[in-house]
Amino acid sequence: MVKSLVLGNTFLHDWTVWLSGALFLYFFSVSGTMFNLIRQMPMFISDRDDPNKLVFFYQGSELQFGVEGFVVGFLYTIVGLLLAFVTHFLVRVRSVKAQKLLMIVVLLVSFWAVKKVVFLDNWKTGYGVHAYWPSTWN
Repeated sequence: MVKSLVLGNTFLHDWTVWLSGALFLYFFSVSGTMFNLIRQMPMFISDRDDPNKLVFFYQGSELQFGVEGFVVGFLYTIVGLLLAFVTHFLVRVRSVKAQKLLMIVVLLVSFWAVKKVVFLDNWKTGYGVHAYWPSTWN
C-alpha cells in the first residue's frame, strides 16, 4: 500500500476521480441540496385536484421541491461545464472557424440555460428582471 502511494498508483492520483468529485460538489452547491436536506423538502407531491398527477414545481416562493433545485442545478452545471470547455479546450482548437462556431454554440446554449433559470425565478416569485441604469447615464 505504501509502495502504491509513493508510486502514485492509487485512485486519489486519478484525475477522473477528482473531476467527478468536483462536478458532484459543484452540482451539490448550486442545486440547493443542502437546503433541501436540512428542511426535509420533498422531491415532489401529488396534485390535490388529480392524485394521479405529480407536482414538481410550486408557484410561489414559500415552497421549493427537490426537483426544482435539481433542474436549476443541472442548468447551472451546463453553463459551468461550457465555461470550462471554453477556457480549457476551445483555446487549443487550431481552426479559427471551428473556434467561432463552437463559441457561438456555447453562447447560445448558455444563454438558453440562464434564460430558463431566470424564467423559473420570475414564475416562482413574480419579480421581473430588469436592467439597472445609473441616473448619470440618462
